[in-house]
Amino acid sequence: MSDDLLDGYRSLSDRFDELREADGTVRSHWRPFLDDLRASAPAQLAERMAMVEREIREHGITYNVYADPQGADRPWVVDPIPLLLDEADWEMIEAGVAQRARLFNLILKDLYGPQQLLREGLVPPALVYGHRGYLHPARDIRPPGGIHLFQYAADLARSPDGRWWVFSDRTQAPSGMGYALENRLMVSRMFPEAFARLRVQHHAAFFATWRESLAHLAPRGDGPQLIVLLTPGPYNETYFEHALLARYLGFVLVEGSDLTVRQGKVWLKTVDGLRRVHAIVRRQDDDYCDPLELRADSALGVPGLAECARRGSVLLANGLGAGVLESGALMGYLPALCERLLGEPLRLPSVATWWLGEPAALDDAWARLDELVIKPADRSLTLQPVHGRSLGEAERAALRAQIELQPHRYVAQEWVRLSQAPVLDRHRPLHLAARAVGLRAFAVATPDGHAVMPGGLVRVGGPGDTEAISMQRGGGSKDAWVLCEEPVNSAFSLLRTTVTPDDLARSRGHLSSRAAENLFWFGRYGERSDCTARLLRVALTRSVSEAAEQEEGAAAAWALARAWGLLDDTSDAVPALLRAATSPDQGLGAVLTQLARAGFHLRDRLSLDHWRVLQQLAHDEVFQKQATLPATLNWLDRAVIGLMTLSGFALDGMSRGTDWRFLSIGRRIERLCFLTQALEAALSAGPDSGLDWLLELCDSSVTYRSRFLVAPEWLPVLDLLLRDDSNPRSVGFQVRGLVDFVQRLETQHGAFAHHGLVRCADQLTRLAPTDLHPDNPALGPLLIGLRDSACRLSDDITHRFFTHALPRSLLHMAA
Repeated sequence: MSDDLLDGYRSLSDRFDELREADGTVRSHWRPFLDDLRASAPAQLAERMAMVEREIREHGITYNVYADPQGADRPWVVDPIPLLLDEADWEMIEAGVAQRARLFNLILKDLYGPQQLLREGLVPPALVYGHRGYLHPARDIRPPGGIHLFQYAADLARSPDGRWWVFSDRTQAPSGMGYALENRLMVSRMFPEAFARLRVQHHAAFFATWRESLAHLAPRGDGPQLIVLLTPGPYNETYFEHALLARYLGFVLVEGSDLTVRQGKVWLKTVDGLRRVHAIVRRQDDDYCDPLELRADSALGVPGLAECARRGSVLLANGLGAGVLESGALMGYLPALCERLLGEPLRLPSVATWWLGEPAALDDAWARLDELVIKPADRSLTLQPVHGRSLGEAERAALRAQIELQPHRYVAQEWVRLSQAPVLDRHRPLHLAARAVGLRAFAVATPDGHAVMPGGLVRVGGPGDTEAISMQRGGGSKDAWVLCEEPVNSAFSLLRTTVTPDDLARSRGHLSSRAAENLFWFGRYGERSDCTARLLRVALTRSVSEAAEQEEGAAAAWALARAWGLLDDTSDAVPALLRAATSPDQGLGAVLTQLARAGFHLRDRLSLDHWRVLQQLAHDEVFQKQATLPATLNWLDRAVIGLMTLSGFALDGMSRGTDWRFLSIGRRIERLCFLTQALEAALSAGPDSGLDWLLELCDSSVTYRSRFLVAPEWLPVLDLLLRDDSNPRSVGFQVRGLVDFVQRLETQHGAFAHHGLVRCADQLTRLAPTDLHPDNPALGPLLIGLRDSACRLSDDITHRFFTHALPRSLLHMAA
C-alpha cells in the first residue's frame, strides 16, 4: 500500500488522537500495525474486507435498532482497524474497572442490606428511592458468595489530555461481551500476522474465568449443575449476542417461559421433565424478571424467581435491583464512597456529574450549562440528552421549568470531547479516516476479586458524529487490542481438558420444551418450503410447455397448487405462480420467512453452515425485484438445492438424539401430508392423465427409470410412491419412520400418541398389487386417513411435549 494511507486522516486540536502524537507523528505502538497495513496489497485488503462483510451477512450478525427500517435484520457494523492500547494504558484501565466493580458490589450489598450509607448521608435517600431501578422486594436478598454484581461494564472515554474517564456504568444486564468476541474472531482473521506479532492479549481466559466463577458460586444439588442464559427472546436488540454466548460458554439459552419454580427452586422445562437450574445469567431488565413480585404485566419473567433468589437456591447474575447503580446521579458520590468502603481513592474517575435533585447542584449546573449535557437520572425514562450549548433563551427557560417539576429525575454531565481513532474510509477505499470512539470494558466477579476482559468493545461514531456514540443511533464498532511486552499464551482454550461423568450427564437431557417445539416446526417449515418450491417448478414448467404430455400434467399440478394455497380459481395461472414463487409475502417467500423465524429461535443450536444456507434462502435477490420466468425457474432450482442442503445437514450433521428426532418427525409429517395430497390430485385427474409430473414432483423420476424401462404407468408409479417403504419420497417410507419415531419416544416418555397412524399403516401394508389402480375406491379414503392421522399425531406431540406437564417424580411438588 502506498504512503498516502494517512492523507485523509485529520486530527482535531480539541481531542485526543489515538493514532498520532500532538506533533503529528504516529504513536510508537501503532507503527508496526501501520507498516503491516502499508505492506498489504490493496486487492488483498479489499478481499479481506469483503470477507468480513460477507461473514456478517451470512452468519446473521445483527443488532436491532428500534424503528430502524431494517429492523431485526440490521447487520452488525464492524470496522476492521482495531483500537490499539499499550500495556501501561491497559493496566490503568484494568485496575480502575476492577475497583469500580468491587465498589459497586459493596454499594449494592449495603443498599439492599443495612443501608448504612443512607444513614451516614453518603448517598441521598431520594437518589435511591426515587430511582425506578431500586427494587424494594430485593431487600435482604443475600446472593451466593455475597456477589450482587457478577457482571459489570464501564463506558470509557478519553479526554483531550489523554486521561480515561467513565461516563456510564452498566450494572443491570450489561451487553457487548459477545459482540466483542465476534469482533475479535473476525478482525484477528483479517490481520493474523499482525495479531500474532503484536502479542495481543487473548479473550479465552476471561471467558473461562467467567464460566468457572459461576460454577463455583452457584448452589448445588438435584443432579449435575446447570447454568442457563435468560434472554427476553429473539426480538431483543442483542439476541444474536445471547445465542453466541450461550453456545460459546456451553450454557442453555432459555426464555422466561422455559423456566418454572417448584418448592423454592428454579427448574428448566425439558421434554424429559424438569431439570434443576443452579445459576441464571440474565440478559433482561430487573423488573421484568418476576411478574409475581416485580412487574405484574411482564410476560418475560419467571413467577417466583425473586423468592428463589431470596432463599439462595439459585445464583442470579446479576442480582435483582442492580439497575439502581446505572443512575448517573450516583457518579458524583463515588469518590467519597470509595474512600468509605474500600479505604482508597477512586482510580478511574467519572465524568463530572451534578444530580439536579440538590438545589445547589441545579444552580451550579445552570451557571455552566453551555459545557454540560442534561440527561435522565434513570435510563429507563424515555428522555433524550440535551446539549446546553444548543439551546436558545426560550428553550433554556422551558427546560428549567420542566426540570424543576421533578429535579430528582435529571443529571447534568460534562460534555465529553471523545477521542478519535482510525477507521477504514469507505468513501476513499484503502485510506484511513478519523472517527470518535469510546471503549466499553467488562469485568466479572471471581472468588478472588474481579477479572477484566483484555480490551473490550469499541464503539465508533459515524461521520460528523463527535458528541455521542450509540448503537441504537446506528453507530459502528471495532475490536480493541491490548498489546503485551511478553509472549502471549496462545495455546489456552475455553474447552475443557478432561471430561467427567457429571459432564456426560450434563450434556444430555437439556432440550427445553420450547426448543423441541421450534425444532419440530423447523422440520415442518423446511419440508413445506421444499414441497412448495418443487410444486411451483413443476406447475410453471408445464404451464408454458407445448408438449402434449406436459400439458396433461399441468391441470393436475394446478389443482394441487390450489389445494396448497398457491393459486385461486380467478387468477391467471402463470402470473399467479410467478408471484407465489418470488413475492416475499406469499407462497414460497412466506414459508421461507416462517422457516427463518423458527431458525432464529434456534440460533444457539444451528451450525454456521446451517445458518449461512438459511440466510441465503431467506434473503435471495429474487425477492428484491420482479423476476422473469427464466429467472424464477432458476431461483426455484437454487431453492430446491439449498433446501436439500439444509435437510442434508440434519441427516449427516446432527447426532441421533431427541432434538434430531423432533426435527425429523416434523419433516415426515409435512412430507406425508404433501404426498397424500399429490396422489389425490393425480387420482382426481383420471386414469388417462400423465404421470411424469408426479414423479418429478416427488423426486422419483430417476428411481422409476432405473427400475422400469417403460413410460410411467399407474401400477409401478403407485407402488413406488405409495407402498415402497425403501423410497424416501414415498408415503410408506414416511409412515414407517413416524411409527418408529413415536415408539422410541413412547419408550422414553410413556404412551401419548393417537394410534390411528398405526392402523393406517396396517392398511397400507395390506395393499396388494391388484389394488394399485386409479379406479380403486379405497385409495382416496386411505390417503385422507393417513393425512388426518398425521395431523392428529402433530396435535398429540404438541400437547405432550410442548404444553409442558410435570413428570411423575415431581407431581407431589405441585400439590
